[in-house]
Order: sequence, then structure tokens, then C-alpha cells
Amino acid sequence: MIKFFRKIRYNLMEQNKTGKYLKYAIGEIVLVVIGILIALSINNWNENRLEQQEELKLLENIKIDFEQTIKELQGMNSNRQIILSANYALTDIKVKGDYSNKKKIDTLIGNTFIVPTFNGKSGSLMVLLNSGKINLLKNESLKKLLFSWPSEVEDMTEGEIDSKLLTNQSYIPLIRKYANVSEIIRTSTMLPIKPKDRGPGLMSDYKALLNDKEFENLLYQLELYSTDNIQETISLIKISESIVDIIDTELNE
Repeated sequence: MIKFFRKIRYNLMEQNKTGKYLKYAIGEIVLVVIGILIALSINNWNENRLEQQEELKLLENIKIDFEQTIKELQGMNSNRQIILSANYALTDIKVKGDYSNKKKIDTLIGNTFIVPTFNGKSGSLMVLLNSGKINLLKNESLKKLLFSWPSEVEDMTEGEIDSKLLTNQSYIPLIRKYANVSEIIRTSTMLPIKPKDRGPGLMSDYKALLNDKEFENLLYQLELYSTDNIQETISLIKISESIVDIIDTELNE
């Protein structure tokens, strides 16, 4: 093709047709420019297509992560409701003054040992934030929610840490003074660890435990932590649901 155009130029020059040669040269330049523009357009179109494909894959992965996150957060709040129910039941036993059902009290106290913690299945989001690929997402509302997610999680996990410290450093040590903690854990249906039955051990004095002012204060403090953590988690669930809803809309479009 290049040889063909070159031959035409030579013929025009040999025939001394300067005007026609100039017109032809300009026309050839225009064709070259048009060719370059078409090539650039095709390249841009191909890059946009690849970016759209990558964006769709990112959205699908983020959606999977946050759907799992919603399930985890809902499970955590279910456990916190169990903690609160046990807390209220222990207070009710103290009010009624009936300490005879030691197995029931074992189970209730064991349920107050539960400390739900967030594992945070958001690996795709971390890759997105660390790699800078979040800029591939076109939806500004979605990007805003994703950017704010780590700080929202941090607010909730602070309460988890406080609750765990109180349980392990103050609450359980106090219970050890009055009760057989091994028996409590073994009896609980919620705790994953099941110590081996070592036969009769410390006889639990639940009347003394439930009437201990320090125990009452700690129980109340754990109630406050659980209630606050439930509210923080509900907020995270709502954010997660908003993220999934926006992604669904983007994928459908």
C-alpha cells in the first residue's frame, strides 16, 4: 500500500503537476491522521473494555465479601443476645433467691463468657485499597462507603476489645473464687472449648457469687458493652447492605 502511494507521488512529480501533488500530499497526510485517530480510538475502546471487565470482577468479589460479612455480623449479634439473656436470667435468679438449679446457673454463667469477635472477611477490599484499584470503580457513593469501612470496623472492634479484657481480667477471675469454672465451661452449649471431666471439684457457691457487689457491677458493665456492641454492629450491617445494594445496581446496569 505504501509503495502504491509512493508511485503516485513520483508520477505527479515527473509530470510536473505541482498543484495536484500538493493536494495529494495534503490528502495523504489527512488519511494518515485519520488512521492514527482510528487506531487511538480502537486502543482507548479496548482499554475501556478491559477496565470495565476488571471493575465487574472487583465488584463481584467485593459483593461476595460483604455478603459473608453481613452473615458474620448477624451471627455476632445473635451471640450477644444470648449473653444479654443469660445476664438478665442471672439477675432474676438473684432477685428470686433460688440457687438450687446449679446446672442451669453453670450454663448461664458460661454463656456470659462469650466474647464475639469480628474476623472481617473483606480481603478484596483491602487489596482494592492497597493497590489503588479502587479508582476503577465509577460509583462515587460506593467508593465513599468502602473508604470509610475500615474506620467503622475499628469503632466496633474497640468495644470488642474492652469487653474481652473485662471478661478475662476481672469477670472470670472473680467467678473462680466462688465456682468451678471448668464445670461451667464444660456445661455451656455456646463455648467451643470442652475441658475433660475431672470428677468432683470445687463446690460452687452461687448464692455468695450472685450477691457479691463486684459480680453485680461486672455483670452490669458486660451488659453495657454487649448493648453498645449490638448497636455498632447493626450500623455495620446497614453499611454492608448498602454496599451490596449499590453493587447489585452496578452489575445489573
